[in-house]
Amino acid sequence: MSLDNWKPAQTYYYDFIDLSENEISGSPARFLNQTEFLVEFKAAGNKLRFDMEKLTFSKTLTTLDLSRNLGFGKVPATVAGLQTLNVSQNHLCGKLPATKFPASAFAGNDCLCGSPLSPCKV
Repeated sequence: MSLDNWKPAQTYYYDFIDLSENEISGSPARFLNQTEFLVEFKAAGNKLRFDMEKLTFSKTLTTLDLSRNLGFGKVPATVAGLQTLNVSQNHLCGKLPATKFPASAFAGNDCLCGSPLSPCKV
């Protein structure tokens, strides 16, 4: 299944979405960028391809788990407002923004650096 082909009548009212551990492809951008009241979005262990920098989060979002997917780009500073984050095992790159999350939330990416990971090379 591809998220790009899933067209629910409304995405506005979703509170909790858990699509973890499936063979789902496509991008989660539509759900994250258009869902006003989303509290948790979990889609770990899929084949989702997305540019992390282009994802926006509702003010109500507290939990985001996009680990073990095909995400790329930089981690945006907006993740600092989340309570729980896991974007490990993707293809993210660049300097991490200041966050409270442990290194395990970012582990296994191509070239992320900065606290809590190794310092960036100049």
